[in-house]
Amino acid sequence: MFRTWLRWTGCCAVGLLIGGCSIGSETGGPPVVVKILRTIDNAEVVSSEDYERLQRVNESILEQFASVDPSVRPQLTLSTRKHFVDEVARQTASGFGPDLILTDSETAMELYQRRLLDPVTLQDADEQDIPRAVLHLATAKDGQLVGRPVNQFMQLACYDKTKVSQSPPTLQSLEATSDSANYGFALQLKDLFWSAEAFGASAAMEAALDNKTPTAEEQQRMTRWLQWLKSASYQQNIRFLNSQAALRKGLSSGELDWITCWSSSLPELRDKLKDRLGIAGLPIGPSEKAIPTTRLQVWALGKNSSSAQRQKALAMLDFIGKPWAQKTFALQARTSMPVNQKAAPIVASKIPGGLNTLQMYLQTSDKTKRDKHQAKARVFRDPARYEAISTALLDTIYDIHSPEEATKEILSSLKDSL
Repeated sequence: MFRTWLRWTGCCAVGLLIGGCSIGSETGGPPVVVKILRTIDNAEVVSSEDYERLQRVNESILEQFASVDPSVRPQLTLSTRKHFVDEVARQTASGFGPDLILTDSETAMELYQRRLLDPVTLQDADEQDIPRAVLHLATAKDGQLVGRPVNQFMQLACYDKTKVSQSPPTLQSLEATSDSANYGFALQLKDLFWSAEAFGASAAMEAALDNKTPTAEEQQRMTRWLQWLKSASYQQNIRFLNSQAALRKGLSSGELDWITCWSSSLPELRDKLKDRLGIAGLPIGPSEKAIPTTRLQVWALGKNSSSAQRQKALAMLDFIGKPWAQKTFALQARTSMPVNQKAAPIVASKIPGGLNTLQMYLQTSDKTKRDKHQAKARVFRDPARYEAISTALLDTIYDIHSPEEATKEILSSLKDSL
């Protein structure tokens, strides 16, 4: 049996210590506390409701590992995404930083660039079980893997079924119905990149990243994407908000009828909207391709571990990478897809957006295609590139620059950042 202690640490973190009843392990070794810090997608603070949602999943998976190695004492702390990097830096500077960090690949990349993480090494067999496109998202510019890919959250459309009978299947139908429904999008590039792929705009980015001049058609696709963003911002009932949290709040309060959402937020939305919550794929654009958009979750290594803690942390990384562990983890939460290609087909039909993500895995397993279409990974792992595109998006939406001017700025900045 396990005992659970809950402790509050300031206004933005909740801690969970899962301890065993015996002092030593079955093998006679002393107990080893492994400190785990995880992000939570909330704007300001971690509430008791946030804790309870994550406890159901995390406590179970950590208990399973502790049953394999009873000497481990996993200590889980939750921290808001807004404060996460600063929290890791503060803890690391004090000498008591986390041994394991559970976060999205973009945040892990920032932590690695600030030298707050140690890179991860995977065995060849483990790498082969993970889609190449997924590995790219967790690989820094120097070639190091900043964390072990574990699962992916899918971007979806969430809506109130009492106000929207059916989610718009295309961007054109979304605009056509904006007189009768209130739509919401988040301003961040990570939340809008799906729309770039809906217009085929990533092809121009790919060319620029390769220091090539995009074709006239590729540049036009990017301009059409930016024109759509500008046009959408003019619509009375299409709103661009600052965060996903603001979108969820708007949907829950009835101010918005339809939003883009991440599958990680489904438990919260289900709690608040109950049977009124509708879930669908994102609208298709002119590219006519339903390209799944995902956010990669990684498990990364902190900097302050003792040799015993590092040994246990590495064992936990190996454990969570096993197909049966990934399958169990995914089915318990039903909000994310495992990255292990042996586990993914088992759970795909049970996860919202899972079948589309599985199709992406199958496509990237094709050696002739798997290294193509990596614009997202290459942009997201480079702060300068990410900032350049983000600024151009805001300038377009706020009517500071024309879509044509923003197109030139984006492509020029991608070449200049080489």
